[in-house]
Amino acid sequence: SPKRHKVFEDLQKESGIVSISLKQLSDTRWACRYESFKVISSRYLEILNTLEKLETGDSYILLQVIRTFDFVFRIYMTEIYMITRILSKFLQRSNITLTDALAQVKITIDTLKSLKNEDEFERIWHESMKICMINNIDEPHERRKRKVPLKLGGGDINSSNLTIKDEYRVNSFYAVLDEIVTSIKDRFDENYLSIVVLCEKLFLTKVLLSNDELKEIACFYNMHYDDLRSEQRLYKTALDEKKDWSLAASTKFFIQHNFHLSLSTMTELLKIMWTIPVNVCGCERSFSSLRRIKTYIRNTTGQERLTCLALINIERDYEIDIDAIVADFVSKKDERKKVF
Repeated sequence: SPKRHKVFEDLQKESGIVSISLKQLSDTRWACRYESFKVISSRYLEILNTLEKLETGDSYILLQVIRTFDFVFRIYMTEIYMITRILSKFLQRSNITLTDALAQVKITIDTLKSLKNEDEFERIWHESMKICMINNIDEPHERRKRKVPLKLGGGDINSSNLTIKDEYRVNSFYAVLDEIVTSIKDRFDENYLSIVVLCEKLFLTKVLLSNDELKEIACFYNMHYDDLRSEQRLYKTALDEKKDWSLAASTKFFIQHNFHLSLSTMTELLKIMWTIPVNVCGCERSFSSLRRIKTYIRNTTGQERLTCLALINIERDYEIDIDAIVADFVSKKDERKKVF
């Protein structure tokens, strides 16, 4: 609310630091989660003071939640999210190829795996303990072990010899790293994407594909291997040594040389390539433009008009010839010709 925001802003100014606001979480934008963690970790003391000053039931409950070692430890695992944020921003580029995406994914996975060591955990642990000491937060303590009633045999349930520090290392730090790495691998399974990578190699590089690679593509898409092999040689001969070919540039080159009229097999393959998006960021940006288009005044706008308005908003980078639009509008009816 404005009141809470004003209190938080005033406390930052009193501390002599730059005033920043807390970031709202989004279910679709991963980057905003990192930004939220970053603000909380850098303004943790000011957030505590704000909640204490508000003196409401909700602020008291929230204060009890964030004034714990468990909360502080997870907040200071921000470096993990910073690494995944870099990957997220890279995948939002509109001109990346799947080959580039897989290379960046591999680097990210290797980086996350390199964090899974004792030194990295000790650094986060000591940083969290330091923050807790400054803010008078209790250190983590051993959890009380649950026991089985004597009439059922007695003993501890899931007894473990792990210390509280070992539990945080194994069940929190290592577990989060493993979960993120596994999730990324599942989304970029190279076994399913190998065909697309071969197709990109065919269209975007000067390198000739081997016979086995061509057979793999032809078999997967039910094409004639001999036709694909011959068409590849023609296409690669015409292709220059330009290094950074994108699918759009390759398609433009393909049409300029009239290959869409002569290389029928590769033409079909190129059409398939255009139906396989590397990312969906363009769609997400299209959805976000609807809030700016369908305002209170346009609440009764029909679907056809809304689609046209959305198209103009989404493709606003393109220059529009107003004179051509007016000429087309006037030519529709004779009455308009008399007026204009």
